[in-house]
Amino acid sequence: MTLGLDALTIATVSLLICAAADRLRWMQMLVPAIIAFRMLAVWGMIRRRPSHSLTAEIVFFSVCLILGAFNDWNTVVRHRVYDYLVPSDLVPWSSIPSWMLLYWGMILRFMHTLSVQPFFQSPRTGKPAAPRFIDRWRVPIEIALVLVTRQAIYRFPLDPVLSWLPFAAALILFLLLFPLGRGERRLFAFLAIGGPLVEILYIRVGALHQYPLGGLGGVPLWIALWWILAGLIWKDLSPPIFGFIARAFPVANTRAPA
Repeated sequence: MTLGLDALTIATVSLLICAAADRLRWMQMLVPAIIAFRMLAVWGMIRRRPSHSLTAEIVFFSVCLILGAFNDWNTVVRHRVYDYLVPSDLVPWSSIPSWMLLYWGMILRFMHTLSVQPFFQSPRTGKPAAPRFIDRWRVPIEIALVLVTRQAIYRFPLDPVLSWLPFAAALILFLLLFPLGRGERRLFAFLAIGGPLVEILYIRVGALHQYPLGGLGGVPLWIALWWILAGLIWKDLSPPIFGFIARAFPVANTRAPA
């Protein structure tokens, strides 16, 4: 329902980053306004065709915001893995501006919207396969892969091999344990190409941030691998999170009384 809207929101903020990332006051006003307009548009869609409540939408966006903003803040401010080059309104607490932390909520929301599209789903044919023992441990394994790779990059951001090797190993292990269907392979390709390209745009045109070892047009190899690994894992984790929130905050009964 919201794919086109979310894609438009991401594209609009991306153009704004390319044009005015260093203009703090403009970004403070425009990025929240764009996301607020997106929320109003979602509210209009929900009123016409209720799929979930507006409260559920806001709560899920807040979860995306907390996860995305904390990960970036922890990586940049606490562990100094890379740097933002634009002015921040949160100094000395954060070198990342508030509008960018807010934008991380939109990025994760868009990734959820994208990953649940039929194009990125694998159709099931014939009898359902018998559940594998390893599938019972899928979520804990995925969380462990995230934690291990994050800890690795915190320790080896400047190492030309150890900066990316844990990400490559984690991605290979993920693919071996949980083979991809046709839809997941499409998502893999999209993440492998789209993630680094957007990063390059933000780095080269918007001068938003910079990485050490940025050999791929300013993007390090570990980031390219991280886009794939994190995107595939978020595809698994975000639907249950969204479903839980939607059930906790159901659509109100709007039928007129008889």
